[in-house]
Amino acid sequence: MKTVCSQAREYLVAAGDTIERVAQRFEVPTGQLAAVNRVDPVGPLSEGSRLVIPCAPSVASAPTLAVIAEATPNSSAIVPQTIGFSALGLPLEVYRLGNGSARIVFVGGIHGGYEWNTVLLAYSVLDYLTANPASIPPNTTVEIVPAANPDGVVEVVGHPGRFSVAEVAADTRPGRFNGNGVDLNRNWDCHWAPVGLWGKTEVSGGAAPHSEPETQVLSAFLRDPPVQAVIFWHSAVPGVFAGGCEESFAPSTALAQVYAAASGYPYESAFTSYIVTGDSVDWLAAQGVPAIEVELRTHDELDWEQNIAGVLAVLADYSAGER
Repeated sequence: MKTVCSQAREYLVAAGDTIERVAQRFEVPTGQLAAVNRVDPVGPLSEGSRLVIPCAPSVASAPTLAVIAEATPNSSAIVPQTIGFSALGLPLEVYRLGNGSARIVFVGGIHGGYEWNTVLLAYSVLDYLTANPASIPPNTTVEIVPAANPDGVVEVVGHPGRFSVAEVAADTRPGRFNGNGVDLNRNWDCHWAPVGLWGKTEVSGGAAPHSEPETQVLSAFLRDPPVQAVIFWHSAVPGVFAGGCEESFAPSTALAQVYAAASGYPYESAFTSYIVTGDSVDWLAAQGVPAIEVELRTHDELDWEQNIAGVLAVLADYSAGER
């Protein structure tokens, strides 16, 4: 059982200490410890230096799919706010935690029920942060949009909001699109095209850039007031990809490297498996907003330990006030 703490601690490095050894001692992920302290996870540590030991998610707080399968709707005490509506008139909801000036936004389910595990991951992160408010730095407001494509979620599970694994349909592919049949991650105004690709399959990018109500809602929400970081969860590659439209965007790259180092997902400067048009994080980078895509390993697991480590590392990074 991992030790549960209410706030980060400090550790004075002793002779012979390594990040891995200290991580094992305090039962925190090695990548998270390295990312929080901005040190090489395999490099030497200076004797007498100080390390910040972050709180690790406890075994009891780490959700499994078996636990999620029994989850009841609206189990979080945080009441969502509606920021707009989908093509089918379903609400796009955001949950807010903390009251700092720095906005850190996490988004799941832009590909709806096809990537249903990212929706459950978003709810699980919400529940963890609700139960562990000390994980949110005083200067930060965390905002979580569990389902950026509620139409696609309903297509696969039959209703909006929280759901159990047992409700997921066998064929999730139709849930990738919104009620207009548009792939929402091909609808943003960066190298937009009316017909995009999903692997070798052609998909609709919409009638025009930002033609879809979900894209309009999210693009406005993520710009006003200004956002310091946006993390979109996807599945399944795996990897962490930095947003950049005409060229790479250094703040997105830095954000991606923090999440990758803590989570253990490989960092990738760009997605190269096939040409992607109208991508959300690329458009955000063009607006000066640091944004990344985190691709989970599979379509049916949460990669919980990896992702909560990435989330906490991002929060700690912005808490340091270096961005």
